Amino acid sequence: MPSSAPTPQTNIASDPRWSRATLLFLCVITVLRLLQLPSLELSLDEAYYWEWSRRPALGYYDQGPMVSYMLYITTHLFGSNEFGVRIGVLIASLCTIFLCVTLAKRIFKSPLAGFLTAFLLGITPLSELGSLITTYDPLMVVFWAATLVHLERALFAEDREAQNRAWLWAGVTMGLGFLSKHTMVLIVPCVVLFLWLSPPYKVWLKRPQPYLAIGICLLLYSGVFYWNIEHHGWTFQHLFFLTKKVFGSPLKRFGDFVGSQAALLGPVLFIGTFVSCRWAWRLRTTPQDGSDPEPNWQYRFLVCCGLPVFLFFALLSIKTKVQGNWAPCTWLSLTVLWAGYLSLLAQDAPRKVLRTVVWATLTAGFITSIIVIPAFRVKLGIKIASTEDLSNTAYGWREMAGYVQKVRDRMAQEGKPVFVAANDYQYASSLAFYLPDRPETYDLFLHTRLSMFAAHIDRLKARLGENAVYVNDNNIEAKYLNQIFERVEWEEPIPIWRRYYSKEPIRYLYIARCYGYKRFVGIDWHEGG
Repeated sequence: MPSSAPTPQTNIASDPRWSRATLLFLCVITVLRLLQLPSLELSLDEAYYWEWSRRPALGYYDQGPMVSYMLYITTHLFGSNEFGVRIGVLIASLCTIFLCVTLAKRIFKSPLAGFLTAFLLGITPLSELGSLITTYDPLMVVFWAATLVHLERALFAEDREAQNRAWLWAGVTMGLGFLSKHTMVLIVPCVVLFLWLSPPYKVWLKRPQPYLAIGICLLLYSGVFYWNIEHHGWTFQHLFFLTKKVFGSPLKRFGDFVGSQAALLGPVLFIGTFVSCRWAWRLRTTPQDGSDPEPNWQYRFLVCCGLPVFLFFALLSIKTKVQGNWAPCTWLSLTVLWAGYLSLLAQDAPRKVLRTVVWATLTAGFITSIIVIPAFRVKLGIKIASTEDLSNTAYGWREMAGYVQKVRDRMAQEGKPVFVAANDYQYASSLAFYLPDRPETYDLFLHTRLSMFAAHIDRLKARLGENAVYVNDNNIEAKYLNQIFERVEWEEPIPIWRRYYSKEPIRYLYIARCYGYKRFVGIDWHEGG
């Protein structure tokens, strides 16, 4: 086990070929993921974020606007298709790994540490999903990684001018991360904790640079504040709503959260990060001037920028339901730390490091294959309920749009305009994406939670007197539809099959022909946020 701070290496860890291996590995996984981008239909949330990008705004109901801005650019460059929607997060995920490699090589002064960082991050289910499914998480994660790189310079660069400049850039990337997802705010207490626990760096709490960085962050975020003033503080109400969700017992919620993190990382990396945290915190090194041994502050910086986030969400899970994707930023600095630990250990025990990396690869690869390759799961005889199979969320939407279009065409022959509506923001968004004319669609909010569609609900007033095709995965809204339309007729429920992967339909579609839209209720009937 390494017991001292790294010095410039002259053996395996300093071999420059590791840098070339890093680039080769990143090229290989990038090509493989590029091939995967158009192979799946959009998941429901991806279509929802694409719908955001059709109406650029300073803020959005659920989170900050960055994912919308990214999609606006990528779909204008590559088209409104699966590739155009997903290419942005693939680039963001690749940049995240590059930034973490930069941080590892800077702190551990080892090309091997950089390679292990890239490899360990790149093989995780978290990285695979974050490269293929468009959400705001990969964007927040890349700006978290960029902020870590700038903060490392702000704290540990020898040149004062470089430090001051790094604080300013940290404020910029922190602000961009905050525009991506509000979890970015946790970087502030992480840095404050490090400064408070590190006497040589505590002086920064009395200097203006950290506060200027926070000011820059808030300035970049000011548009979201303004949007929320104009829209009843919806974003913040939504965040409080999410943290009030309660399912199961506290112990089960805690176990679900910890289990989700182990699954997203792979169990070997998950355990390894905690091993490296313990090592880094206990480590003492002797300065070159021969004074008393002291902690390695850069290692502690990595611990403080990851472990507190995990502990925060673990404690929160005792109170409420915490989704697995709420804490991806936890693992950036901790993976860098474990990669650096392994690179130091490789000097004395290369076979042990090799075995560890092989096991990390096998376990993470196995979990990734189960998640993203349903055929692999079927071959192994692993059964997952249709409602729990994540791959089902990216299947069947073209088929749904085909059924809806046939109903639209039949109704249009009757001479009245026909609009498309749902009682769920996800179905409304998927229909907007997959119907051939990309129409404006509507969420009727019939006793369901609010979404970004609420910001445009007044546009429904222009549809009064028209007919509509209504779509959902049940027909419990029939009594509400009868109150806002003159006549409602239901099609037979339509099963959506994935016969090779499931012996039962993965969902049923309920399509209603609604005639004479007579009553606009806006969001008066919504429930929850």
